[in-house]
Amino acid sequence: MKIGPFRLPTVFILCIVFLSPGMLVNQAMAQDSNLFAQAWNNLGPIFFIVFLLMILAGITLIIFNSIAIRRKAFIKDDVIEPIMQEIQNLNIEGAKALCDQYKLPVTSVLKGGLERIQDDELDIESIEKGLDENSGLELAKPFTWINMLNTIGSIAPMIGLLGTVVGMIGAFAVLTSQGMGGEASKQMAGNIGSALWTTAAGLVVAIPCLVSYFLFKTKFGNIVAEVNQVTGSMVFTLVRAARGGFAEEGEGGEEYYEEGEGFEEAVPQPAE
Repeated sequence: MKIGPFRLPTVFILCIVFLSPGMLVNQAMAQDSNLFAQAWNNLGPIFFIVFLLMILAGITLIIFNSIAIRRKAFIKDDVIEPIMQEIQNLNIEGAKALCDQYKLPVTSVLKGGLERIQDDELDIESIEKGLDENSGLELAKPFTWINMLNTIGSIAPMIGLLGTVVGMIGAFAVLTSQGMGGEASKQMAGNIGSALWTTAAGLVVAIPCLVSYFLFKTKFGNIVAEVNQVTGSMVFTLVRAARGGFAEEGEGGEEYYEEGEGFEEAVPQPAE
């Protein structure tokens, strides 16, 4: 499998982002070899399970988006070229057949515009509206999974803050009821430690998810721009073909397309 020039640096950055918070926590808890048990005891079962589920969800989404958000998953040059050739020849049914044959988001968008051509009538406004509508539908689906990373990255610190507040409430409750010193001080320290653990856990989940979200969002934006470029090229090719812009020299080429004309009227006739 060919790896893009930016694929390895991206994976490396994601690995560093994922490992760095864990390394910091390990270093802070170096005196205790069992970090899992420490997390369980300090976070409590509820917060521990919630953060564990969010970590698993974040890793799953990063792997899924790494596979799904690729240019070849949306656009393939060897697929676009024959479709454009059929459009250049004004073979609309042939172009739609190729769009059905190759199932890609870009072919679905192109087919949405081609289906607006009825009875050989070329209405550019209707074609562009069909392209825009299908583009919105096809490109909204992949971004949903990218946005899930933003959701997890935004929720995790809030849950961590909730745990911090709960821990501080417990610490002040001990201080109020038992005062300072002895066993009370140990309980207060435990509650404060739990509060800090939930804050750290929230950041450990949020940082890699948000970094991944912005990376995938940028990459997806570039792919969307290329899809829009292909649709614009399709409209240009269609209009130029209808005007006779691809006709060989010697054919009458002074007749021009008028919106609403049929293909029979739009395409110039060979000179006698």
